[in-house]
Amino acid sequence: MTLNEKETRLQLIDPLLHAAGWTGGLVDEEYKYRPGKLRLLGDQTVRDQAQYVDYVLRAEPRGGILGVVEAKDESHSEGAGLQQALAYAVDLAAPFAYSSNGRGIVEQDLRTGKVRQLQAFPTPDELRQRFAAGATWRGVTVTGRGGDQVSNPLLHPAFALPGAPAMRYYQERAVSAAIEQILMGHHRALLSLATGTGKTFIAFNFAYKLLATGFARRILFIADRISLRDQAYNEFGGLGERRGVIDGPNVPLARDVHFGIYQTLYAAAPGGGKVYERYPRDYFDVVIVDECHRSGYGDWGAILDYFQSAFHLGMTATPKQDDSIDTYAYFASENKDENGVPRPIFEYSLGRGIDDGYLATYKVLKVSTTVDEGLIVKEEVERGAELIVPEGTTPRDVYEMREFERAIVVPDRTKLLCQHLAGVLRTNGALDKTIVFCVTMEHADLVRSEMQKLLGSETGKNLYAARIVSEERDAGAILEQFQLASSSEPVVVTTVDLLSTGVNAPSVRNIVFMRPISSVTMFKQIIGRGSRVDSITKKTYFRIIDYTNATRLFDGWDLPTLPPVEGSLEGDQVIAGIVTDDETGELLAGASISVRLSGRLLAEDRTSDEGFFRIGDLPETVVDVFITSSGYTRRRLRVDTTESGATELEVALRRPSQVDHRLHISGVNVAIAEEVELDLGNGNVIHSDEYLKRAKATILEKVDSLQELRDIWIDKAKRTELSEYLGMRQVTPELLSLVLGRADVDGFDLLARVAFDFEPVSRSARATFAEPVLLAEFTELPEGFVSAVLDKFRLGGVTEIASSELFTLTPFIGLWGGVLGVTSLLGGPEQVAAFLGAIPRTLFESESNA
Repeated sequence: MTLNEKETRLQLIDPLLHAAGWTGGLVDEEYKYRPGKLRLLGDQTVRDQAQYVDYVLRAEPRGGILGVVEAKDESHSEGAGLQQALAYAVDLAAPFAYSSNGRGIVEQDLRTGKVRQLQAFPTPDELRQRFAAGATWRGVTVTGRGGDQVSNPLLHPAFALPGAPAMRYYQERAVSAAIEQILMGHHRALLSLATGTGKTFIAFNFAYKLLATGFARRILFIADRISLRDQAYNEFGGLGERRGVIDGPNVPLARDVHFGIYQTLYAAAPGGGKVYERYPRDYFDVVIVDECHRSGYGDWGAILDYFQSAFHLGMTATPKQDDSIDTYAYFASENKDENGVPRPIFEYSLGRGIDDGYLATYKVLKVSTTVDEGLIVKEEVERGAELIVPEGTTPRDVYEMREFERAIVVPDRTKLLCQHLAGVLRTNGALDKTIVFCVTMEHADLVRSEMQKLLGSETGKNLYAARIVSEERDAGAILEQFQLASSSEPVVVTTVDLLSTGVNAPSVRNIVFMRPISSVTMFKQIIGRGSRVDSITKKTYFRIIDYTNATRLFDGWDLPTLPPVEGSLEGDQVIAGIVTDDETGELLAGASISVRLSGRLLAEDRTSDEGFFRIGDLPETVVDVFITSSGYTRRRLRVDTTESGATELEVALRRPSQVDHRLHISGVNVAIAEEVELDLGNGNVIHSDEYLKRAKATILEKVDSLQELRDIWIDKAKRTELSEYLGMRQVTPELLSLVLGRADVDGFDLLARVAFDFEPVSRSARATFAEPVLLAEFTELPEGFVSAVLDKFRLGGVTEIASSELFTLTPFIGLWGGVLGVTSLLGGPEQVAAFLGAIPRTLFESESNA
């Protein structure tokens, strides 16, 4: 009998690896390298299936990765998994890839491309020696910065403590890439990884490996803000007393790793010169510059020139842009592409982080006002607005949005945006942590004041909103308080740019642009504030609320990859219908209709003078139809082109509610003109039909028939086991009820509907049917007791009546003495268990009378 993959691994491949010496910490089995992409399903997220590497071979426990092994069952050839192993090896920067069916082994050396058949795996010593061969710097021992022969830091174990997080695959790859550069004799390198991917953790492990092997003796870490310096100091906590902070003219010469901001280093020292000149020029072996894109070469250049004998590692959270050319030209000068263009030694984008599942996905709400296209001063004054003109200033006729709060202060617009933001927070979560990026300190103060006034009293928080525009005085303490996931105040912070870089606040759910942005680098930094997944608050996605059209700056770096489209995009199907005003019923001419499939545009059209549209040549599938018209909120429909209703669509567009509630606070007429929730079409959304298809497959992995599901649901232990299995795969009653629109049924009916096309029966109907059956079986129970139990089922389903904890609730605690009283009433614990077992059996055995 042919062994399956699990049996092949256990009985054949594991013994081969163990015989070669791959045991203990030298081999990671089922190495989880991608936890699975988080995708939006309404206001919930669903995680795609995690990806694992069958075996990862290491030079030392937690040390450098030497190889990956992909296992296939006996029915496959030994080389059937090689292509998959190569893909893993590229991602993990492993030099050797293996495929095996337990009867044979195929190896490919990624450095030479050579493929060979093997009967046994190479030993750890053999693979280490082969890894070391071929280049002088790849030795098992290498020459350190001090000239001594030391262990190769590339192979050395990463730092680890019990319970401490291990490096993710891309972090290991970044550390290895940086070490390779220094071993090759290069003097500088650049790492580019999106915010939230752990750049400081990477820097720590890079430094730890160099120090632990003796390759480097002393390291300087430079930031441009005190908070970032202190964050890095704490991240390097594994080095204990080897750390020192440069916080004045006295430098911590007795320490091995020094943390400073370039402002302090460049400050004048007592007795002349600069603080950095108090160090000997060759004091540091490595200098790490954090967020190096923020500070042009003029800021840190003199310091790096002074320590020119050290290896310089720059870290940035953005790709190359016009405003970061000097950063790339300096740090990436020794690593160029085939066209001679400087590039990072390793790059990991926001989109890749979302694809892998390490970063939160996002949704975008884009809002504009009636003055965003231009504020015509003369018209506003004629309407009665008061215009204050400072002496020596000549007002212009028109001011564009990018000039608001700089050249002209428009408090009415700011107050309207705050009112709108308050509405969004009330709808989605008034206590969701939010960062609002403002134009000036005064603008940030007005926004703070408005948000406190609008939501402070509603939430009962005296510090609902706070302004953070400086690290001085109490602003630092407020920032630390905001960063804590456990802290309930402040909820909203307003800033200009202090929070745009490096501040680690994983629980932030809303990023708000009230400040026009022209720098792509700044834009990426700002949206990165929301990209972290936070296990404490269960945050898995964030919102970008855009009042200034900043999201026009999205590019490939920020976007997840497009999902694959199966089949042809052409066909002979048609969709057609009319578009009307939701309030008046008026037919809307010129409304824009676009049809998309998995983000790809299939067709576009506009409604006729009679509000009619017709689009043909569409494939036989479910498509997304977007309908927009000026002054209306955009709508999106999911349409199955094969159904008859696809040619009878009736789409009613509504105007944003604020349009009819104009504000006249300072005399300027300003209102919300358009509010659009953007679907970026990049696979960050999972549609209902796709989720249900996935849920059905998951249920059928464990349940073969409706009757088997019924039997499981009646048995508490089996029901719990199945629920836990499905819950781990995000098939939950909460999500299923959301998708199916049936909040009135039990989990059994939801699972049965998805897996077996069963017509759900409401909890109320089940309870009504069960009540006389239970009364006939338990005649000794007092009047109202069974009815009270079934009322709990009506409210929350079978989980509400699964244990005797039910009897700690009202009315049991008052009328029948709680758990002890009910136990006595029923005749003992066994009788209680029998009663609790009879309820689901009666509820779910049959629906014939429900």
